[in-house]
Amino acid sequence: MFYIGKTQIKFDFTFFAVIALLVFVDTSGTAMLSLVASLLHEAGHFIAMLICKAELQSVLFYGGGICIKSDKDILCFWKRLFIVSAGCIVNLIIAVVGFFVLPYSVDVLIFAMVNVVICVFNLIPVGYFDGAEILDIICNRCFSFKFCEFIKRVVGVVFSLFIILGFVYYCFVLKGNISISFLFVILYLILTQIIC
Repeated sequence: MFYIGKTQIKFDFTFFAVIALLVFVDTSGTAMLSLVASLLHEAGHFIAMLICKAELQSVLFYGGGICIKSDKDILCFWKRLFIVSAGCIVNLIIAVVGFFVLPYSVDVLIFAMVNVVICVFNLIPVGYFDGAEILDIICNRCFSFKFCEFIKRVVGVVFSLFIILGFVYYCFVLKGNISISFLFVILYLILTQIIC
């Protein structure tokens, strides 16, 4: 852990463990593209913080990704919503450019698709994901705190059940191959719902 100005920068061991595992297991290069797309996603949050003049407090690199914290909670509704949505907006812009603007290339299309997956994955309203924070911001604007917590819990449980049923359908009905990374993603999504 170290500081840049007032900002705390921390690298957790799990971050390096996941990177090493991805490099070791991934022969297609998609994992590295996912890492680049994730970094661009977080850069989107950071740029939005600069635009909204939010103070960056900490950056944590851990096995689940990168977590940027700021004082955005004291900002107005629209600025908070913009900061939380900015990562997914960046991923969508990159995907649109890859699909429709840049000349055709398999590598460009794969990177565009990776950005779509990162965007959709982050919009899941479960656990620590951007989708859960967007839901929280909107709920707190419209409803009481108690009803907000109820809505978030119901949405989280419904999405967790949907993920489990999708996994069971994929494994037993479609007889799909179960990759270890796919299984870890499912378990991670469910655990984030239980922990939060």
